[in-house]
Amino acid sequence: MGTAKAFKVDQSEPQPNLAAPLGETPVARPGFRRSMSLLVLLSIPLWALLAGGAYLVVRALG
Repeated sequence: MGTAKAFKVDQSEPQPNLAAPLGETPVARPGFRRSMSLLVLLSIPLWALLAGGAYLVVRALG
């Protein structure tokens, strides 16, 4: 604790407000929708592989 240093925060400067104004819908950046669609499409084979593996495990145990 002897080496701890404190710093002073100046609260007089206005902080940026990232919230959308009331009554408005926040809009994502232009590439966000396309990248999320691509992410979902690429995750489908992964989920199919997981489901297939679980099916094979259940068949082997049952």
